[in-house]
Amino acid sequence: MIDDKFICPNCEKTEIEDERFVSLAGPSKDNPWGNVSQIVKCGSCKKDIPAHLGYRWDQIKLEDAKQEYLNKYQL
Repeated sequence: MIDDKFICPNCEKTEIEDERFVSLAGPSKDNPWGNVSQIVKCGSCKKDIPAHLGYRWDQIKLEDAKQEYLNKYQL
């Protein structure tokens, strides 16, 4: 199930500046962004957020999304 409300795992705001689909080189141990196909730019903190975390796909909890973002995607 996809939650239709974006919540930024970096700042917990709900504003969206931009959403885009991307085509990256593919999965890689060295590049976690290789698995990401949709990115949301937070309208508040301006960070690029993988959509699966911002929308909490598969019913992921906000705390879990925050941890995954901090540990894997924060630049």
